[in-house]
Amino acid sequence: MTMRKRLTTLFLLSSLAALAAQAGPAAPAGTYRWVDEQGRVHYSDQIPPNQSDRAYKIINPRGITIKNVDQAKTPEQFAEEQRLKDIKEEETRRTKDRAMQDRILLDTYTTEHDLIETRDRHLATLEGLIDVSQHKLSNLSQEEQKLTKVAARLERQGKPVPGELRGDIATVQSQIERERSFIRGQRAQQVDIRAKFAADLARYKDLKSAQN
Repeated sequence: MTMRKRLTTLFLLSSLAALAAQAGPAAPAGTYRWVDEQGRVHYSDQIPPNQSDRAYKIINPRGITIKNVDQAKTPEQFAEEQRLKDIKEEETRRTKDRAMQDRILLDTYTTEHDLIETRDRHLATLEGLIDVSQHKLSNLSQEEQKLTKVAARLERQGKPVPGELRGDIATVQSQIERERSFIRGQRAQQVDIRAKFAADLARYKDLKSAQN
């Protein structure tokens, strides 16, 4: 063997020895490594059942970790993860809904004046329904007054009030309350419409400003 070949062989052997030294000592027998509650390190060919929920590593014969397994999560940790997931999903849903509403707002109204006109038409429609109901209410109130006057006159005369008359009075009073309830409902809708269109108008201005 020539001197050059001997030097080359010695160099390769030295390199392999260095690599072997860097790899470190071999791990104890077994492929699982975990730490118990007292902080003691254990090696084994399997995880004991009472330690299966702890974090552990799978190592090869040279002590190199080939897989990390996290500690099993507690019910509280699962619940917290689910809570955070629900919050994120709700935020995503709201963002999508907001984007869709913005698109509808811009597609529906060309100008702020269009939006205001639409609001006023809605309010006027409800006001018309209220006017009709108030007219009915006025007629019912007059009818109630007539019936109650008849009943009062009979009572002053010491005569019994017929059951039919009492029933008519009760029916009219029920109709009066129904009309009053209807009017209250329409007034409440008008309040809601004003609030909705006020918010829509403010949002519309912001969107138009962002486009310019």
